[in-house]
Amino acid sequence: MAKTDRDVQYRQIITKAICGRGRKFSQATHAIRPPDNISNILGAWIINHSYEAHRVGEVVEVMGNYDINIWYATKGNTKTDVAKETVRYVDQVPLNFYDRNLREDTISVNAVATQSPNCIEATIASSEDSVLVRVEREFLVEVTGETKICVACYPHDYEDLEDKEYGPSSLEADVQDFDDLDPDLVIDDLD
Repeated sequence: MAKTDRDVQYRQIITKAICGRGRKFSQATHAIRPPDNISNILGAWIINHSYEAHRVGEVVEVMGNYDINIWYATKGNTKTDVAKETVRYVDQVPLNFYDRNLREDTISVNAVATQSPNCIEATIASSEDSVLVRVEREFLVEVTGETKICVACYPHDYEDLEDKEYGPSSLEADVQDFDDLDPDLVIDDLD
């Protein structure tokens, strides 16, 4: 029996698929030193977040930065000002799932900040010369690349079928059934 006469044939298909996925939640505390002595913290927020991701072995490194703005009162709560500092970070996101069966030269990494950096607490340090800002963030990462999948083919199961059974004429019969519908019929009229 020749290979092509078997009942089942297997073929490999090259496709792009998600071959790795991971998620990481992290918290960090940053010490910001405003130029003046602080009487009170009036607010803290984070803006201008940007990041990029690269795979390093079985980990995805997310490198980014953001600006921390602290609105504070000084000189006995008689003046206010805003202190701004740019913070850089590197988060290593472990891959919970990673399939090594992919072509290395086709890998792409996608990272999404499921929780953008957010200030959850800002307090004056005990030395009173800095503000401690606690920030939390979360990333979801996916590694995509070309991989092979194996599919079973059953060529002999369809030899008896004629091409006309799958042509446009079989679809036209279904469409003609809709011509008999009454467009003025309202569902509420049936109740």
